[in-house]
Amino acid sequence: MKGVGIPEIVIVLGLLIVLIAGFLPSGAPSQSKELLLLSKQAGPIGAQGFNYDHIPLASNLILSKGVDGSPLFIKNNQVEVAKGMITTQEQEIEFSIPSTTIDELSSATLSLTIVETNEYGPLKIFLNNKEIWSDLVEASESLNIPLPLEDLSESNLIKITAGSSGWKIWSPTYYILEKIQIKEKLTSGEEANFNFELTDEQLEKFDRGRIYIGNVNPIIQGELAIILNDERIIFRGIPGKASFITSFSSGAQKENTLTFKLLEDGHYDLRNLEVIIFTATNSTGGFSTEFTIPVEELSKMRAGTKEGLIEIEILETSENLLEIILSGETDTELYNNIPEKGKISLKFTGFEATKDNILTIRSSGEYNLGTINIKLVEK
Repeated sequence: MKGVGIPEIVIVLGLLIVLIAGFLPSGAPSQSKELLLLSKQAGPIGAQGFNYDHIPLASNLILSKGVDGSPLFIKNNQVEVAKGMITTQEQEIEFSIPSTTIDELSSATLSLTIVETNEYGPLKIFLNNKEIWSDLVEASESLNIPLPLEDLSESNLIKITAGSSGWKIWSPTYYILEKIQIKEKLTSGEEANFNFELTDEQLEKFDRGRIYIGNVNPIIQGELAIILNDERIIFRGIPGKASFITSFSSGAQKENTLTFKLLEDGHYDLRNLEVIIFTATNSTGGFSTEFTIPVEELSKMRAGTKEGLIEIEILETSENLLEIILSGETDTELYNNIPEKGKISLKFTGFEATKDNILTIRSSGEYNLGTINIKLVEK
């Protein structure tokens, strides 16, 4: 019998290595490209209809923040102030603040331009005999000097002087000034709070709430926020003109506070404000579930490397619209349509979601929903 040669041994060893490698774990574990956050059976939803209740808040609301008021003083022609061993030349400005607006001041400013100076000494500003500013200033420089609100009254006196030229006794310090103005900014009611209560039945059958403003008059546009119970931002943006509607699907309690707040300078005249509460007429009015996104995954979403995906099985459909709302920091309507049977997939970003979220599905028609999966996937 012929013996086994070296080539045969090499082949056998190679096959053994391949066979053993198949049973050994790989050097790098495989990583899933998706993270399942929630999987849940929804079942039948839909209501025969909705009841709604109107809760009036106010017939009129003025919101104003940082709005320029009428100039308190204007002098455009040139004036000179000086200070020396013999010479003293000052500029006095008297101005008044109406009693109706003095409590609404958010700031007051003295502005002026330096036309010419020898810079021998500082320029000095006094308000009601109290020095509030002193510094050396160069020619062509423009100044905006805040006036301390606590030192202002209905009648005021500003004195502009020059500081001594010190050892340069041969010449006084002098400044030639122009475009002297005193301007004010008013803040009156930049935030307003309204309280309203819900009954036990309204809470039990709560479907959604709606904020309605009959007329918005944006005299000066600025970013406005509407906040429910100091935690849920229902709206943040610049509302348009005429009527305004925005909704919320969660966050309601028995006792509630609704806050209207200007986040930047603006002035709004709002009319006929009310809350409308919608309640379902049966217990299957909608489906709602909470889900949490880990902080590290939320960071990836906001960096743009991951996104959210919601998959919903539609077992039985209806002729009525199906609404799907994601409630994170604000409410985002992801879907408002009539779907066919099968599966619908909806995407959401890390800016529409936050760490703790609520998914709400509702319709005035009858639907039967199967499994709902919420996951994160790589983009």
